[in-house]
Amino acid sequence: MTRQRILEFVTYAGIGGTQQMLLEALRYASHANHAKYQYTVCVLLQRDVLNEELSHLNIENFCLNMQGYWDVSVWWKLYRFVKNRQFDLIRTYGLKADLIGRIVGKCAGIPVNITSVRSTDPWRKWYHVFLDRLTSRLTDLYLSNSEAGRMAIHGRERIPLAKIRTISNGIDLEKYTPYHAHIPEISARYREDFQISPTTPVLGIVANLGTMKGHATILEAFPLMRQAFPDLKCVFVGRDDLNGTLQRDVCERKLEQNIICTGIRRDIPELIAMLDVFLLPSLWEGFPMALLEAMAMKRPIVASSVGGIPEMIESGKTGLLIPPQNPEALARAVLFLLKHPEKAAEMGNAAYQRIQRDFYLQTQVARTEDIYEHLIRHKKQGTT
Repeated sequence: MTRQRILEFVTYAGIGGTQQMLLEALRYASHANHAKYQYTVCVLLQRDVLNEELSHLNIENFCLNMQGYWDVSVWWKLYRFVKNRQFDLIRTYGLKADLIGRIVGKCAGIPVNITSVRSTDPWRKWYHVFLDRLTSRLTDLYLSNSEAGRMAIHGRERIPLAKIRTISNGIDLEKYTPYHAHIPEISARYREDFQISPTTPVLGIVANLGTMKGHATILEAFPLMRQAFPDLKCVFVGRDDLNGTLQRDVCERKLEQNIICTGIRRDIPELIAMLDVFLLPSLWEGFPMALLEAMAMKRPIVASSVGGIPEMIESGKTGLLIPPQNPEALARAVLFLLKHPEKAAEMGNAAYQRIQRDFYLQTQVARTEDIYEHLIRHKKQGTT
């Protein structure tokens, strides 16, 4: 049987939520449907962690190494790349990849073009909206990971709702479930590694250090939380996208003994196992993979009620939701969970059950590939 060729065209290869989602989905899809689909990943910018992980999975990947906005050579490189491989479908991730992928995909004769909607993107300027809307006719479908993202692009870019579908991110529970029986031992070992007392409350956030994820809100809430728990710790896991600004803020607030910055880590399940409360006080969001990881590890969660997060967390049942940029609300929610460990554990278990029911990776991959198959078949038949 001839395999359909799918090109996943992503702007960045540094590990973030989009890249992690893509990696997990392709890890599963390349094994589950190897005879049906052949996946290739092309990165617009420079080679990074995503490429290394894809190579380990024997998934073809390629970098265009775009050198700034005016590097028009990438258009020709991408055209030659896709023309030689005769892809059946291109799916793009990130605004730069969206715009270039639509135009080059059309010129190279790729039958199907799908645009991924990964967040609500309130940062977009008028010219971003204009260019997206201008080239929207070149894409067959917008595929959003949240209803919030779907409604955002409908309202802002005026894309018809019929042209936007929602399939939420999924997570492979088989990767996380084996840890459940060993959480106390894992927590004890990691606390020892970080020189944290067994009785010290530990918070944590897994997200690249940047404005979007609300690390600053955590620092602002710390004096309020430290009144009740003076030895409270918080672990920041992720790449520093702020060039040390956050670390300087930590020092200015005299929180060096409370905040631990780990940088990029691969042992995410184990780090999450150490946490008493998982935090994600984002300013805006899509459907964050980090929350799915915390839910898969049965951790109690405090997160902002923004983007697709309310589609994941039912406040008071599977976690606690707070307004964004509200350190007082963050502190109240954290203190409630620390002072009511039975309720916190109950929420963590309910969050895990929610994943089992609604956010199972294998189900989401199957739904996505059904859409691929439908669009490819109808394009070949000359229908929509």
